[in-house]
Amino acid sequence: MSTEADARMVIDKLLEKAGWVIMNKAQVSTEEASADGRADYLLKDSRTRPLAVIEAKRFAVDPYSAKEQAKSYAQALGAPFVILSNGQEHYFWDYTDGDARPVMGMPSQADLERRVNIKAHRRGSFQESLAVFPCPVRFAFKGEEIETRPYQMECLRKADDALISGRRRMLFEMATGTGKTLTIAMLMKRWFQAAIVSRVLFLVDRIELAKQAKETFDDYLGDWPSVILYGGKRSLQGQIVIGTLDTIAAQLGPGGFGHAYFDLVVTDECHRSIYNTHRATLGHFDAIHIGLTATPNPGELRMISEHERRLVRNTYMFFDCWDSAKKEGSPTFEYGIQRAISDGHLAKYRVYHAESVLTYEGAEWEGEEIKPGAWGRDVESEDRLKTIIQEYYSADNERSLERPRKTIVFAVSEKQASILVRLLNRLLSDEDCLRIASQINRSPSQVRQDYAKKITCYTNNGNPKPVIDEFRYDPLPLVAVSVDMLDTGYDHKEVETLLMLRPTQSAIKYAQMRGRGSRLCPKIGKAEFIIYDFVGNTKRFNDQGEAYHKPRLVGTAPLSGVGYSGEAEEDVPKAASDEENYKARKEGFQVIVEGSLTDEIRAREIILVGPEGLAVDRKTYREKWEEKIVELRKTDPTVEKIFRGEELTEDEWTELAGRLNSPEYYFKEDSLRKAFEQPTGSLSDFIRVALGLDRFLSREERIEKAFNTWVTEHSSNINPAQAQMLRLLKARVMTGEEITIRLFSQPPFSLWGGLTRMEQLFGKERLLQMVDELNTLLAA
Repeated sequence: MSTEADARMVIDKLLEKAGWVIMNKAQVSTEEASADGRADYLLKDSRTRPLAVIEAKRFAVDPYSAKEQAKSYAQALGAPFVILSNGQEHYFWDYTDGDARPVMGMPSQADLERRVNIKAHRRGSFQESLAVFPCPVRFAFKGEEIETRPYQMECLRKADDALISGRRRMLFEMATGTGKTLTIAMLMKRWFQAAIVSRVLFLVDRIELAKQAKETFDDYLGDWPSVILYGGKRSLQGQIVIGTLDTIAAQLGPGGFGHAYFDLVVTDECHRSIYNTHRATLGHFDAIHIGLTATPNPGELRMISEHERRLVRNTYMFFDCWDSAKKEGSPTFEYGIQRAISDGHLAKYRVYHAESVLTYEGAEWEGEEIKPGAWGRDVESEDRLKTIIQEYYSADNERSLERPRKTIVFAVSEKQASILVRLLNRLLSDEDCLRIASQINRSPSQVRQDYAKKITCYTNNGNPKPVIDEFRYDPLPLVAVSVDMLDTGYDHKEVETLLMLRPTQSAIKYAQMRGRGSRLCPKIGKAEFIIYDFVGNTKRFNDQGEAYHKPRLVGTAPLSGVGYSGEAEEDVPKAASDEENYKARKEGFQVIVEGSLTDEIRAREIILVGPEGLAVDRKTYREKWEEKIVELRKTDPTVEKIFRGEELTEDEWTELAGRLNSPEYYFKEDSLRKAFEQPTGSLSDFIRVALGLDRFLSREERIEKAFNTWVTEHSSNINPAQAQMLRLLKARVMTGEEITIRLFSQPPFSLWGGLTRMEQLFGKERLLQMVDELNTLLAA
């Protein structure tokens, strides 16, 4: 059985790792006598004054349980801090500010001395000290006098409240264009002034974002120097250290950043950081952690990726914002795109959706089938891209007459981007070329050459920054064709048009791409932007909003003779994975030259999104529904009857439905089905759930129940060998992904005989029928 002595051996090693000299009694004394007993360890500063008491427990004992015992020792010895440890679990406790918190190791002497110094300069408690430095109403930034926006003030207040209440982890969700970095700079300045923190780590995932952050900090936080850490030896110059996660991860441990080196760690775009080794990097620091993101949970968008759902949940859990009962996140502060549009701080936007036949149906070429998801990844048709570009030029023609508009095209691959640039320049009409030349005071020849340019990691021999700067500051190029360069972290207010040619399965990725156009630009009179979506991203993530009734029709579906309503589920091109893109690059890229295939636009529509027809956030819509029903229970006799379990007449149902389907949210059955993702829910179901009389099954529960029912219905015809394969199939069904025949040639089915074995067990026709039935089940 382990003893306390075993735990102390581990604690000694951890102290030595943090720089303490165990044998130097001027630094570390053991069995230090106090009024209430003996402290296991007493850590001292460079002048031998008490810093922290360590209470050691054997491995099997939870060290947190020794809080009060250790606190009495610390108070008697005059030590401001307590450390609780059993050699495996450790807690740090500033017993005048909050509760003991888990840490990954021991602090250094220098870091504890610095924390004592911060407390000495603080004016009382957190609340008292912050009260001395109120949130600024106006401030200077980049040579201008700026008024603090209401949502920034709200964010600062909520951060203060969380800190005062003892919370050490916070998550700020702010839409792209609302100034996350400036808002966190405002928070940092007040917390520096109030002696809450003295060192800050600002984490980014790309060095370009580090440079942008430093520009903001150098301007607004000039009294607190910032430095970008590029690698090598750690910097001791800046109170604000800016670096990428990989760079910081290489600087941990002996000779690097200790557990208590920083008081505040801010993680920008934090949803990309809470995984694998990066989570351990964040956990290394015993600091206040603030996560910043525009899109951990896009809210009004429908998530279709299980990986992304896990990513979002893990982000919320790391920042202590996950409600396990409701299975949803509750950030410290949230300011989404729809609220920002409504408040007039972001540009409203319109979505133009168009489908070409080749894009959505694929093609046959030289005896090979080209699937819709292959376009741009390993094959491209110049006819397809020509059809898309000409559709864009035609749809944007009237709008472009007012002024040339900066445009970003999101492409799939380097090869596709090259073709797009060539065709965009070539297909620009002579009339438009001459008009643009006149508007921007450039020669028509220069417009023809430089109207569109490619911006990828390979541009300009691997140095794309000069071309990015051209797009930002010069009249030409007007169009930037980007592959993973401008979809995140690129802020250019003058961008008024986005072309979606890259399909994605990630709602977060889509929200980031959409955010490139969201900033207002009074300089050019920009109040809105347009998304031209040729790959179905807006439909895939339900960007038209749950309460929007019917898009305005601007075209018809060829061959059908009827208007395209957008009501039905559409087959949209599937995004390629990183692995597939790598494979495509490795195996080569095929270009089908112009004139080889025929393409046409099979459907087009435009969707207004903004204050007049605002796309309502799914979460907001659900909350407003629940509020409405709870309110009606007090005032509406019909709803009260439902609560009491009484039957309603048909007239009562009709009248109630009419009352609910009214401004401002127009609650009706089909909208509620989308908002709650309950495709078979009835108005009665939604009312009963809102009143707490029932609950909806999650999609996973519905799928499992339906699958089990399906198995039961077929149980009389299922033998043991078939049952074994169905158990393998159930795991795939539960992911919610489409079932295809090709699936049975892949693991784990291939390990059990694959497609051949499945056809032997079920028969070819019955297997095809089974696949159809299961996909129908998944669509429910």
